[in-house]
Amino acid sequence: MNRIFVLLLIVSFPLAAFAQSNLVTYAGNEGKETFYDILQITDGSFVICGYADNLDWVGSNVPRIELQYNGLIPNSLGNNRYGFMLHLSADMESVLHCVHFPKGAVEDIRFLKTNSLPYKPTGALYISCNTADSNPNNGGYVLAKLDHNFMDGIPSSLDWFHAVWAKSGPKEYHPWDVTNDGKVYYISGEAYGYDWSAVYCLNPTGSRQVVNNWRNHWLSNGTEWRGTPAADNPLGSIDSVLFSGIVLKMTGRCDLRSWTLEDYNLITSDGNGGTKKGKWPVDVLFNSPCDPQSPSTSGPGYTGYSPASNSPVYGGQSICVDKRNNNLYIGMNFKSVLPGGQPDFEPAVIAMDSTGQLRWWSRLYHETTPSGAIVNSSPDQYIDALAIDYSNEKLVVGARCHGNNVENFWEGNQISSNSGASGFQNNFTGSNGNIHISWLGKLLLTDGALTNSTYMAELAEGTGGLGVPHSDPNLDGWPDPNTGWPDVNTTRMAKNNMKVTSNGDVCVIAAGRRTITTANAYQKMVKPNYGGMSAWNSFVRVYDAQFNVPTYSSLVVGVWDTLTQGGGGNTELFGVYKTKEGVICVGRHTADSNGTPVGNSIPVNQTPSWGDETPQNESAILVYYKAANLYNSDDGISVTKMIESDVNVINQKTIIVYPNPASTQLGILFIHDNQRSLYWNYRLTGILGQPILEGILSENRIDIRSLPAGAYQLQVYHDNEVYTHKIIKTR
Repeated sequence: MNRIFVLLLIVSFPLAAFAQSNLVTYAGNEGKETFYDILQITDGSFVICGYADNLDWVGSNVPRIELQYNGLIPNSLGNNRYGFMLHLSADMESVLHCVHFPKGAVEDIRFLKTNSLPYKPTGALYISCNTADSNPNNGGYVLAKLDHNFMDGIPSSLDWFHAVWAKSGPKEYHPWDVTNDGKVYYISGEAYGYDWSAVYCLNPTGSRQVVNNWRNHWLSNGTEWRGTPAADNPLGSIDSVLFSGIVLKMTGRCDLRSWTLEDYNLITSDGNGGTKKGKWPVDVLFNSPCDPQSPSTSGPGYTGYSPASNSPVYGGQSICVDKRNNNLYIGMNFKSVLPGGQPDFEPAVIAMDSTGQLRWWSRLYHETTPSGAIVNSSPDQYIDALAIDYSNEKLVVGARCHGNNVENFWEGNQISSNSGASGFQNNFTGSNGNIHISWLGKLLLTDGALTNSTYMAELAEGTGGLGVPHSDPNLDGWPDPNTGWPDVNTTRMAKNNMKVTSNGDVCVIAAGRRTITTANAYQKMVKPNYGGMSAWNSFVRVYDAQFNVPTYSSLVVGVWDTLTQGGGGNTELFGVYKTKEGVICVGRHTADSNGTPVGNSIPVNQTPSWGDETPQNESAILVYYKAANLYNSDDGISVTKMIESDVNVINQKTIIVYPNPASTQLGILFIHDNQRSLYWNYRLTGILGQPILEGILSENRIDIRSLPAGAYQLQVYHDNEVYTHKIIKTR
């Protein structure tokens, strides 16, 4: 009887929540294809990036634009693939454009970013691409700015590109972000090795630039100077500093360490009721401050940790920029040695202002507990993602620990600044030790104080110790993780692709085992007490802003046999985006070395004309999951709401200017039909009113490529109606 019951589950449980509005599709043909990242732009359409062996599957009717660029991208050891972007219609039914590099120029297009705030008009578009080349040729990844953003024109060339030498951690994570004025912070080098790693900043034209309050600077005479500010360098002028960096290496350097005894002995709050020692996060490894003229590496520090001599290079993993003020946030790790000689990894989140001045840092666990005890945190701990919660003025941290001990990442119900807090999964449960599980936390942007946290650790197959059903009906009868003591299993979130919605909800993609799914999920996991077995799976989850509960949690995996576990464990998710209606994920269905798709197909739905119902090798995946409780109009590209500072009402008629700042074209959007039928003129003047450019508004666009970078006044007018707004022209 039990066997018959489980066989019924194989047919019924994945299909129970299929909603007709969901879109789930494969893309590609017999070659290899992967979707890596996705974003929505001002007019509601979407841009997806990735790689493909060929582009024959895109369709002959789709305009294809090959990106032009000056210089040589280092990819001589590549796989002869296309790095591409698909421009999809707002309903995702049509491919509007396919923009791609020449075949073999790059390995892929890995990340898409803009210099605008989330859910604001799309600013300039920036990309990063993996490359395959030798270390001397700067193999690693490429950063680039596109000449258009699909709103002011279809990209056809690169304004600039910069080759980044990277391997191991930096190559895997692509840690970079862009400021609102077009500067790019990024991490180059390796992780946990002997060679080199550093944080750099590119100016708006793609060249390394000076950051005044960083402490390592390279001078025009070929020497390196350590000090701050950059203007105090020995050659007497900031012009003689070519560029600056934060060196992520302990030997021969003193970065991220105190240079004076006063700073080294500084005691400050750890952000959650305890204290930490040292102005800088790496002070904990050493027994003294560091003299930049004669660097020392002697330990242990005050908690007993010592530096790991076999890994002098730290691990830089995440970069995040607050687009309002260009403050910088860095997520990193360094390898350490416990008092007993065992290796360990310690995390740090570092906050700096736009000039490079240190604001605060956080370890994410206690070094000195609220009771005054000095402790070690023996699980390896890593930073996997950073994002800004603009609506609540917080930094969201995605992290991961390897194992468990008395002192680990801060628990969701023991938060000094929020005594009533409780996360969905407050702490690490069970007895499994040699596993990786994820953690999410929110820190105040002002000082790094912890306000909310939750672990994200899915259940182990066959575990006992389950608690009582969760009281939230959307949790579908799953056990409350804060009751019982179940074993959990490895749960890894995707690297550097965590998104925050307009109200502070947090969207993550991850891989787990018996993953908790919600009642409104498209593809559900069989619950433990139903008797069927789980399978390794990829999943998407949206947590509420306080991490109290998941509002949505669904699998994206091949439909597996719940008797044998066969057929699943065959998908990888890399990118996530939240719209006003739901959540979108992109990734791939894996294939074996012969090009045969692994396992069973995911359950497709509403496959568009450019998609496919089955994988044919390694095939790209796109899912768009919708649910009533995911709907939030402020998460949509609704220009009347998005651009409150850019909206001017003229006799109750609304006109939108986008993007702003802009580099090539301004778009003018007339919200009301009676405006669109009128003939409008435009006039651009300098800030002091001097005339610069004027004419008849044609196709609602203004070409500003001929203008020097700077600030201007724009007037759009007709008869007695005049719209005036300040615009910024970038290079």
